[in-house]
Amino acid sequence: MRNFTDLEIDKWIAYTDKNVLSEEEFLGRCYVCGKFLKDVELPKGSEKKIVCAKDRDYFEEEYKELEDCGDIK
Repeated sequence: MRNFTDLEIDKWIAYTDKNVLSEEEFLGRCYVCGKFLKDVELPKGSEKKIVCAKDRDYFEEEYKELEDCGDIK
């Protein structure tokens, strides 16, 4: 399991805000399932800002794909 830094999460937020959905629409919610983060179990790392524990593995896979494509540097 990868340990994400605050900087990596901030890069993902900036990428998503620019290319997918404005951050006002996803911050505070799990970007995968849409549930409010205050209402679900959260992962331990920095990714708890954007994804619930249940969807954390999916986030890790998606982040890796974005890195491999060069979309997140």
